Amino acid sequence: MNTILNGVYMADTYVRLSKEDGDKVESDSIVNQKALIREFLKTHPEIQIYEEKVDDGYTGVSFQRPAFQEMLEDIKAGRVNCVIVKDLSRFGRNYIEAGRYIEKIFPYLGVRFIAINDNIDTAEEMSASDEMLIPFKNLINDAYCRDISVKVRSHLDVKRESGQYISPFAPYGYQKSPHNKNQLIVDEKAASIVRQIFKWKIEGMSAARIADRLNGLGIPTPMEYKRMNGENYQCCFRKKADAVWMVSSVRRILCNEVYTGILVQGKTYSPSYKVRKRIRKEEKEWVRCENCHEAIISAEDFVQVKQSYLQDTRVSPKRQALYPFSGIVKCGHCGGNMTRRTVQAKGKKYIYLICVESKNKRCTFHKTISMTEFEDAILSIINFHIENVFELSKMLKVAQEIPYRGYLSEKLQDTIEEKKRMAEKKRHYSAEVYEDYKDGIITEEEYRELKAAFRLQTAALAEEINALEQEIGQLAKSREDKAEWVNRFIECRGFGQLTREILQKLVEEIRVFDKDRIEVAFKYQSEYEEACRYIRDRKEKEEAGQKGE
Repeated sequence: MNTILNGVYMADTYVRLSKEDGDKVESDSIVNQKALIREFLKTHPEIQIYEEKVDDGYTGVSFQRPAFQEMLEDIKAGRVNCVIVKDLSRFGRNYIEAGRYIEKIFPYLGVRFIAINDNIDTAEEMSASDEMLIPFKNLINDAYCRDISVKVRSHLDVKRESGQYISPFAPYGYQKSPHNKNQLIVDEKAASIVRQIFKWKIEGMSAARIADRLNGLGIPTPMEYKRMNGENYQCCFRKKADAVWMVSSVRRILCNEVYTGILVQGKTYSPSYKVRKRIRKEEKEWVRCENCHEAIISAEDFVQVKQSYLQDTRVSPKRQALYPFSGIVKCGHCGGNMTRRTVQAKGKKYIYLICVESKNKRCTFHKTISMTEFEDAILSIINFHIENVFELSKMLKVAQEIPYRGYLSEKLQDTIEEKKRMAEKKRHYSAEVYEDYKDGIITEEEYRELKAAFRLQTAALAEEINALEQEIGQLAKSREDKAEWVNRFIECRGFGQLTREILQKLVEEIRVFDKDRIEVAFKYQSEYEEACRYIRDRKEKEEAGQKGE
């Protein structure tokens, strides 16, 4: 237990603020707290300051604060036997913990506790009412913290729902707008590295190879890049002292949807304002907002990379990248992967495909397919499909000024015309009912009932027509996006060699049934079929019109 030497107390003064005040070393509130304590000490010569302890930017809910813990060490070492704070709220806002220190720990260690504005000094005799007042004040401070926590959480939820970025640091490749801290803008220098990482992945490089390449080029890691730009960035991912690109850091970039212009926030939550642990939410509860900022990577490239993780993408140690067909070629009989095999015979090298499941006798397809013949066949099939898309694009005039509304748009327009005809009939019936009423065929009550029914039906049809017209408007706005799939095929027109990039870009899956039966499932197949239906229906209408003439 601490003792008082010559009637003098050695005190640590403690001041705290829960959030930083701009770029100042100490906020105005911290300065004011210190000034108040020093003024108090002028009238208490029996107390001498040992050290001033400051926790600027730390919540009062937790007592795991650096300066507070240093003060406890001073107490335990016998250097200090008095603690002075401005008021109980500066000491802490956790009702249970604050009471434990003031009522148990400090008295046991012989520490005098002073809260100036609350008129609390444990060296003086306190009445029963004063002793009752301390836990009540602590409870009020705790309740205040709970109320603030609820308001802050609600405010952050509103920001997330409106597509505002609320994390303290921007993702690698972006920076916060100088005019709006909740808006992300592209950091072109880092964004170029992000684009290159995605490009390498699409070309078939593994995350490990990409990390090695970045390290070989001397590219700063995301953490080091932020520090180089003056950001006080810390994260939980750093495992080694040296700042090097790791497989995990490359994968985090490749799996981050933020690069497509989409914000996904609210993935974790804390169960209580007193608990610092974060618990991961279910994916359906995440807050997802599209078109919140400029995209660095196209949605198609992001999906392509995402799909590559679902494929068999093992790389031979001697190779820098995947084989072009890795994870894409499947056995048409069992659905298993077709694997590449090399055989040496009579001084020659033979490369062929075989179903991996046939080796384990889980597939009846035991035949091998010559790799050369297979590649020639796939090359012909893809080029043939590209030419079909190119011819289709000319008929649709996707690449010209005349817009392609699409098959769905045509069907919606037909529905609108039918709804308009029905509405016109209702208006005509309403007029006829009035004539019947005038001629005495129906009563006034019957007329009013029929008129009200027709009015409701007409209004309902008008709402349906308006909704359909809005849907057509949305289709018209997205016609450029609809044309994008065509451009992805036409960009590859005339290629002479198969690459993984082209296969990833155009092909969903290749199924091998035999050397004479190979099926290629292309990407954007539904869009292709829709365009074909549109051309077919258009021709039928033209032929019907010519026959009518």
